[in-house]
Amino acid sequence: MITSRARTQGETVGLAPGASRRVASRVVAVARGVLLSPRLVNKARVRSVPVLENGSIRIPKTSEVVADHLRARIISGQLKEGDYLPPEGQLMQTLGISRPTLREALRIVEAEQLISVVRGSHAGARVHKPQIESVARYAGYVLQSEGTTVADMFEARLAIEPYVVRQLAARKSKKVIARLRAEVERLTVLANEQRFLEFIVGVSAFHQLIVDLGGNKTLHCLTRILQDLLTRAQIETFTRLSMPVEQQRRKLLGSGVRSYQKLIDLIAAGDVEGAAAHWTLHITNANRSWTAGAEGTRVVDALSRS
Repeated sequence: MITSRARTQGETVGLAPGASRRVASRVVAVARGVLLSPRLVNKARVRSVPVLENGSIRIPKTSEVVADHLRARIISGQLKEGDYLPPEGQLMQTLGISRPTLREALRIVEAEQLISVVRGSHAGARVHKPQIESVARYAGYVLQSEGTTVADMFEARLAIEPYVVRQLAARKSKKVIARLRAEVERLTVLANEQRFLEFIVGVSAFHQLIVDLGGNKTLHCLTRILQDLLTRAQIETFTRLSMPVEQQRRKLLGSGVRSYQKLIDLIAAGDVEGAAAHWTLHITNANRSWTAGAEGTRVVDALSRS
């Protein structure tokens, strides 16, 4: 029998040796039937419940199941950016739960930045779509804690972008080519006006733009995770250089802008192999420049703010 403590704090339930996950799922389903009103049980997604080494399973807390329900509605698009959740009283009645349980569930979802609690005349819980920035920030902490180096991150870029360039050259989209040319024109202006730090940020944005225009959402997310860390590392390296201003301008226009223009020309010509080979060489040379000396051995910095 499931006790009241299980309903509020979570409970570990033992299974006979060799019990299957299907049995575990039935135990959880029964638990949910006890913990929640049928209205919520019918709406909530099935939770993935870990089976422990000793054959036990942990019954989820009611607030966790409610959080699952709210999270699923936000991620599936049933609740959209800017929507407000119903008032507390209405949610408590609809879901058949107590106020403390509801507030704990809201705290879980708020910690995931899927809602924000607004106070004042427009009080309520406002819905937010999942943001890549939240993932990128935490991923940066993981990379730094594992001692990931700057060189390691630049190498990841080499593994992704030549593949995307192949796709762009195969399609020869006029809209894509126009977007790339416009970005290169902007970078040229920044270099000529000696706005070098803005140029460095713009270079990072150009690399991101290439991946974005490729249209692969998974690669978009992966590169967005890396972009802020790479930009920060490049700015730190650039500010340590003691290169004269005119030399900096010529270097950026030469090794940067002209190479970008050549890439776009190859994409426009539909030269798949030529575009991929050129961009592989460009990134290889750029990586060598940015990671020269001790720069490449530095551990990525996800804690400071650029």
